[in-house]
Amino acid sequence: MSMPSSIRSTSSAALTTNLAEAPGTGNTPQNAVRVADLFTQLVSRVLSDKLVAELSANKVSLAQLQAMRFIWLHSEVLVGDLADGLGITYPSATNMLKRLERRGLIVRMVNPRDHREVQVSLTETGTDLVECVERERSSRLHATLAAMPQAKQDSLLDGLQAFLKAAASLGDIVEDICLQCGRLACRSCPLCE
Repeated sequence: MSMPSSIRSTSSAALTTNLAEAPGTGNTPQNAVRVADLFTQLVSRVLSDKLVAELSANKVSLAQLQAMRFIWLHSEVLVGDLADGLGITYPSATNMLKRLERRGLIVRMVNPRDHREVQVSLTETGTDLVECVERERSSRLHATLAAMPQAKQDSLLDGLQAFLKAAASLGDIVEDICLQCGRLACRSCPLCE
């Protein structure tokens, strides 16, 4: 795949120079991108990837845990609903669930009245793992927030909620970023207001 000429014309050295010249603080677009990237890294790598690997002894991937979390949030789900909720294909969901079932983390049950429907639920071991990861993620996030003054914590939350509302108002992205909260859904979700 070839890159568009507008992208090719910007060398990586020029991009690095432009970012290096951007001030470390302030409301510049460069700083906003940098802070967003760092926040994303923190959440995806430290509070997700590494945490899942650590707590599951590297036996479950982040994608598999996301599937387990979806099932946990929605109790018993159909494979098709899981695939839709995760934005993956039905065959991908089926393959992932087969691996999780072999590890004793989920149970698949074929509907005796309609063999095309397969319902999925977590085993006790699967539930314990999801709840352990949820508790530890929350604990680590709370510890990070506790290192900030209360006013900064409030500003961060207000800012993130305003950012999500603004992003949602700019286009049809709500379905793309919705967490499919299930039983944890709340009326104060910035995407639902």
